[in-house]
Amino acid sequence: MKDRAIRREVWLALLYLGLGVASALLWVRIMTYEPLLPGQPPRLFTWHEEMISGNASAPNQYRILTPWLADLILPLMPNESLIGAYFVIRALCIGLSLFLFDRYMRTWFSLGAAAAGALCLSAVIPFGYYLVVQESDPLNLLVFVAAFLALTRRKDMWLAPLVLVGTLNRETPAMLPAAYLLARWGEEPPRRAVGRTALLAACWVVAYGWLLGHYQLKSSYTDWVMLRANLGTWRPTVFAFLTFGVVWLLPVLALKHDPPKLLRRCVWLVPPFVALHYVIAVVQEVRLFLPLAPIVLPLSWWVLFPEARRVAPTVSGRTPKR
Repeated sequence: MKDRAIRREVWLALLYLGLGVASALLWVRIMTYEPLLPGQPPRLFTWHEEMISGNASAPNQYRILTPWLADLILPLMPNESLIGAYFVIRALCIGLSLFLFDRYMRTWFSLGAAAAGALCLSAVIPFGYYLVVQESDPLNLLVFVAAFLALTRRKDMWLAPLVLVGTLNRETPAMLPAAYLLARWGEEPPRRAVGRTALLAACWVVAYGWLLGHYQLKSSYTDWVMLRANLGTWRPTVFAFLTFGVVWLLPVLALKHDPPKLLRRCVWLVPPFVALHYVIAVVQEVRLFLPLAPIVLPLSWWVLFPEARRVAPTVSGRTPKR
């Protein structure tokens, strides 16, 4: 039985890695689609050079970690292929995100239901691919999945490096201190809960403050307020809704079925997260909502697969020992 379980875990790991590779291959095909780019190299080349030289527009210039990593592994690629470097980063980040998401879902669900959740996430990811260069998304998703897994395992101090490193890649980890506070309020002594929340917030401020100080203020490639553009047509909202479909709606039903406290509390982060992106982001780029997957997917599974639930979770969201 033990050998069979080990083999299953190996096959699942290979499945998730394969899906990461397949997703990255799709990204390559979109990025190098010649009819949309006649007679010129993919935008990725000029974007990368702007990022590395510090000449990119805001907010891209402050999302530097992935370009740094690509530049670091570039000499290892055949013919020093830049697309190859970004391909490797994307494939590994997505594959590892799916693997960790499977482990995260196992906190509350059977192995089969957990794998189904990871496969659902893998199906959603490619719908965020457009002919725009935004290479921070795979690592951003990995940071969020790892952070929520750490919360379920009560490895709270892992959140500090995740926020610190994740903020060098994207601003979105600013949400993680709030997720921690919601998860631990009433479980930890108030002084500890508030102190650790302040520490996580400080990690974000230090990382993003360093980026602003190092690269200085840049002009933005979009308007600072996008509310009129997002609400002036039906397309952004339809695209955003179709990203997760009914998974946007099922968490509301899950609240009536005593879901795990971690999820029940963190679901209140979803409305302000969505509202903020309507104000400051291009909502049609639905990749923006992938960090919500660790909240909305398990809550939806709570409604869809009640027979697959494990032992009733404790207030922390952990499954107690039998």
